[in-house]
Amino acid sequence: MPSHGPQPNHNHNQYGQHNRVDVSQAVNLKYNHHLSYKEVGKILGVTPQAVHNRIKHLLPTPDTKYYQDHRADILSNIQLQLLSELDGDRLKKAPAGSLVLAACQLYDKERLERGQSTANADMRVLSTTLQELEEQERELKRSLGDLSVTGDRDDGDCNIPPGQKCNDIKGIKRNVS
Repeated sequence: MPSHGPQPNHNHNQYGQHNRVDVSQAVNLKYNHHLSYKEVGKILGVTPQAVHNRIKHLLPTPDTKYYQDHRADILSNIQLQLLSELDGDRLKKAPAGSLVLAACQLYDKERLERGQSTANADMRVLSTTLQELEEQERELKRSLGDLSVTGDRDDGDCNIPPGQKCNDIKGIKRNVS
């Protein structure tokens, strides 16, 4: 009978060579499924040490977690540092343009991290679009009303009182007869 889920590989391939660690699968099993190195090694058919050696540099560290939790503030701080590097002498040189571009990019990234817009939106266009959508909604409601569709029943031909559900086939047959 076939078993389900990840299955261990054999320790050697058809030529008798040791299997290599499938890095993407090892990271997935370790990071997303929270398996131990021993469990990952068993599934992949390699030693726990082989798994550890191949993926240890890819897994998040406490520093990574801190950065993820405080990314917007960190980007804001770097942006401030870059802008503070701009002085009269630097403004006269081309690299200052690079600093300004970096500051702008960091500003966009900071706004994204904070869930804020990074694009300018023309409110007139948005208002027109909203008005068009509201008109489409009114038109749909009018056309549905013309078909005698109500919010309570599908088409007005239903014999089941509003709010009452009838899943019993005998009850449905009685209502139809």
